[in-house]
Order: sequence, then C-alpha cells, then structure tokens
Amino acid sequence: MGGGGKQAGEFSYRILSIKEQKRLPGGLRNWLEEVKQRRGVHLYRHRGYQYLMISAGMKPNPGHRLELVGIKKERGEPGFLIREVAPEPGKMHPQVITFPCLVIRVKGPVPRVLHANSGEIFTRAVTEADPETKQITESPKD
Repeated sequence: MGGGGKQAGEFSYRILSIKEQKRLPGGLRNWLEEVKQRRGVHLYRHRGYQYLMISAGMKPNPGHRLELVGIKKERGEPGFLIREVAPEPGKMHPQVITFPCLVIRVKGPVPRVLHANSGEIFTRAVTEADPETKQITESPKD
C-alpha cells in the first residue's frame, strides 16, 4: 500500500489526512462530504480499495474527535478500535458545528469497527457504496 500504510495480518490500511482526502477522485470526495454528517460506519469501494468513513455525526465544537487506538482480532475477525474523544471539561472551544471523522483506506478484508472502551460495534448504521455497480445500501440502526 506504500506511503505510510500499515499491515495488520491479512489486510493493510492507511488513515488518510485531510490533504490526502482532497486528492481523491471527485465522486469519492463528494460521497465523503455527504456521509460524514451521519453517525456511523460508511464504506465506499473504489479500484480495489475500500474506503471507510467512520463518523461521529454532528458535534457543537472542534473539541470532539475520533482516534484509531488499535486493532483487535476476535473470533478470527479483525476490528479497528475507535475512541471518541470529548472536549476537556472547562476548556473553551468556539461554537462551530463540526463532523469528527476518520477516513481509512483498506486493502483486503474490511475490519469491523469497535468502540475502544467497550468492544461493542461502533454503530449499526452503515452505508455501502459501489460506484462500479452503482449500488448504495443502507442498513438500519439497531
């Protein structure tokens, strides 16, 4: 995968920076802008890669963020461990609506996305898009 990607068993991944996201093809960039507003795990398949958009949804200030803190293998299935970080209590932040998210490019099987603290699935609301077959699938929330 090159360029700072990481290997984790049978798949490799790379967390894309904002700069890297801006260099993605137009259709993929537009899709990322659309789905980042909805809390969940969203999947886009493009040219042999899977792009995971893990979104916390709308938040009231830039003190909120998501972090990939590790990889966990459970029952033979890999999982990304994601931590939601809230602003520090008492710290001032501008009141600006933000959409904390991570964009991860994956080559190989797509790992599950889990809360780092609980090990529970991050969310069941999932969007999958495959531009080659022109299919978009949304699964309902719990």
